[in-house]
Amino acid sequence: LAVVLAGIAVAGDRDGVPRSGVRVELIDGEPIEGKRVELVRDGLVVKDRRVPAGRLLRWDRFDADPQAGKAKLAAGVGGRDEVRLAGGDRLICRVESIDDEHLVVRWPLVAGQSAWRIPLEQVRTVVLRGAPKEIVRRSLARDRRRSADELWLRGGDRLSGDLKGLADGVVVLATESGSRRVARESVAVLSMNPELQVASRRPSRHVRVGFVDGSRLTAAWPKAMADGLIRLVFDDRTRHDVAVRSIRSVQYFGNPVVRLPGMKPRQAVHTPFLGAVRPPVVDGSIGGGPLVVAGRWTASGLGVTSRTRMTWALGRHHRRFCARVAIDDSADGAGDVVFRVLVDGRAAWSSGPLTGRDRPKRVGPIDLEGAGSLTLEVDYGRRADAGDHAVWLDPRLLTD
Repeated sequence: LAVVLAGIAVAGDRDGVPRSGVRVELIDGEPIEGKRVELVRDGLVVKDRRVPAGRLLRWDRFDADPQAGKAKLAAGVGGRDEVRLAGGDRLICRVESIDDEHLVVRWPLVAGQSAWRIPLEQVRTVVLRGAPKEIVRRSLARDRRRSADELWLRGGDRLSGDLKGLADGVVVLATESGSRRVARESVAVLSMNPELQVASRRPSRHVRVGFVDGSRLTAAWPKAMADGLIRLVFDDRTRHDVAVRSIRSVQYFGNPVVRLPGMKPRQAVHTPFLGAVRPPVVDGSIGGGPLVVAGRWTASGLGVTSRTRMTWALGRHHRRFCARVAIDDSADGAGDVVFRVLVDGRAAWSSGPLTGRDRPKRVGPIDLEGAGSLTLEVDYGRRADAGDHAVWLDPRLLTD
């Protein structure tokens, strides 16, 4: 079976994106855009070129209409709830009920819209539709500093205890002073006891999928199905078929690369212009939240600010380095930095001045044959460090 991912792609420039269609990026950084891009059993077909899944870094869909399929990045948009899972995934859905073992949701993007029973131990937080942003922020900020379930009410109050369930528009919480029954419409956030949370185990070969509704989920490598559907297997018990048009991006993990966010650097130093030291953030923005550039989410990367220098020791099997660099969307167009790559302390690549209004730049492949160290540096631009939410997107070492 083969599934067509898009029709005609209109190309942008080398570091830009197509205005419509699909863009494929290989692990060596090569971009491919084609009139006909198909998901087949062992990879993709682009421009009559079959690309094995092991050579894929990611593919992205772009719509000719910029409003078509635009991701909804906040909970409650369109009358939906948001479920954040312990492993970092999130699901924009309708929460139907909660019992002692499961959270039951309906996700409109699933073919047939069947109910999805999520083990409660995998749930980190449930943000109910229309939750005030400040309450959501406060609940997430204290997420790991407790040993009980919490209900955050829309008026700002907070209740602690043992969540017993949600049904018929009522949330039940067992507290030290007795059982509390709270109307669902009064609840903004349900935060689960972090001591009981267990992240779902990811297979060695998996994908991180971004959807048009803002959902972000981890699954085994996708399979083409009939009727233009793609099957995503989430665990031994859960698999769902989704339409291609519901997917914005698929990022591949388990290919023959070494991802720098998973390697401990030999040295990481931040020299602030003013204020406190801000260490690098693995797989997240230095401004908080996920890595999002030009509205596109990247699951693997390093969020830093200027001036930050990170150095890794290299092995003989590390042959080339590739990445993309940018200032992420949390800077709201601000920021001005210079990215540099040094091999054994010698300059190998520089971005030149790059601002929050610029498109991402491609880095590499940079030759590492015989090298003993790799250094990634982000330096001040022309405006000190204001808004310097710099990101190394998919920084990786190629081993073949």
